[in-house]
Amino acid sequence: HGLYIQLVWAANRLNQGYYGWLAGKLDTIDFSDQTIEHPDPWQNAGTVALGYYFSELEPREVYHHTLGPDGFISTYQDLFGDPWTCQPLIPGSLRQPVMSLPFASGKTWSFTGGPHTGWGQGDPWAALDFAPPSLSGGCELTSEWAVATAPGVIARSEPGLVELDLDRDGDHRTGWVLLYLHLGTQDQIPAGSQVETGAKLGHPSCEGGESTGTHIHIARKYNGEWIPAAGVIPFNLGGWIAEAGSSEYQGHLIRFGEIVTASAVSEEKSLIRASSPTP
Repeated sequence: HGLYIQLVWAANRLNQGYYGWLAGKLDTIDFSDQTIEHPDPWQNAGTVALGYYFSELEPREVYHHTLGPDGFISTYQDLFGDPWTCQPLIPGSLRQPVMSLPFASGKTWSFTGGPHTGWGQGDPWAALDFAPPSLSGGCELTSEWAVATAPGVIARSEPGLVELDLDRDGDHRTGWVLLYLHLGTQDQIPAGSQVETGAKLGHPSCEGGESTGTHIHIARKYNGEWIPAAGVIPFNLGGWIAEAGSSEYQGHLIRFGEIVTASAVSEEKSLIRASSPTP
């Protein structure tokens, strides 16, 4: 498990640096000698993420060499080519495609988690949680279905996880992609399946990571970058707009003045009914 734990640590540090910079939460890099550095405001998030990562591994003098022209960038170019030929990941005009709620029309589920981490730990708060009706709570089997929020193709289908690719190129690294986490293995849709809005993808469960109760976790990516669940391009699910709370998992879904409030214990204020998709 040593390598796995190290990779998780590295991924979390890069994630925190990248999305912390984008969100304006990270403005200094701390070194082990108690000194700090303020990244240039014009730096891109990827560069700041690397600085944040290497600052926790190396003393300052080695850090500056690593981020210099003969350091990491030289190795990267030898392996992968020039990174500066890439276009911006997020165009300024980006808008979310039309999406519905992730459960069947006519069904009532609970909004159990407001904006929270999409993957791993920390930023960005890209995900929302929904749970089907339950008599006893906890990790119980359910016959309810999680469904496609939009047309697309299943780019990935692994234990507990499905990724719905809306541009249908089959590449989960490009365009709009919706992640579904905690889907049960039984009846889970296979990769390569073409789906329309409302298609059955799998049953909510506790599979695919830490979970205290049967539910699904959904999050959006565009060109591989997590899109915060609330903010400039909020989740819009059948007209329900996500709004973040003061801490993770808190928040609301709002539509035409109606407010649904996230509740981990499925209180009445968290109940939300899926209506028919707008043609």
